Amino acid sequence: MKQNIELLVNKIIREAKISSSPINAERLAESYFGLDFDCGKLNETELAGLKVTEKKIYINESRADELAANIGLKNFTIAHELGHWALHRDLTGEHTPQIEREADKFATYLLMPENFVRAEFAKFNEHRLLEWLPTDMKVSSLADTFRVSYTAMKIRLSQWELNLIYVDFKSGKCYLSKEEFLEITTGQIRLF
Repeated sequence: MKQNIELLVNKIIREAKISSSPINAERLAESYFGLDFDCGKLNETELAGLKVTEKKIYINESRADELAANIGLKNFTIAHELGHWALHRDLTGEHTPQIEREADKFATYLLMPENFVRAEFAKFNEHRLLEWLPTDMKVSSLADTFRVSYTAMKIRLSQWELNLIYVDFKSGKCYLSKEEFLEITTGQIRLF
């Protein structure tokens, strides 16, 4: 399913003529998907919900201030609901963990397309000064660029072997490249 979701998202990005980030999920919902927005009372744990029959994304009125204050959270939440629209609109009322993971993957691929993220990340290596930025600053910078949360960007970056930091969990020592790490140790790798 991963490949299918990513292929679908790439098709949407092409058809919507999106050529750079950040991707505004709210604007895409309205202009590409033809969905409207409204506020409503939802379960306290939900940030938003999709009402297929009305073609609307409802923002939980009790959490609207939280979304307004955090553009990354708002953008990902709306993109998640777009995932439900694109993938699950025929499955009314079903909220299995698998369906929620699929909507999260859709949001991830939509807001952080691989080619866009790799192009932005490459800028760190184009400039010698940026190359040595601490990892958390690189992740924060990319998260701001793509208008997603730090955590969402960190998870997305961990899916590729980019030149960030490799950590030997046994010794706690950090290495700047996979090659350096593998030459020195055979411990567990965790890419940040």
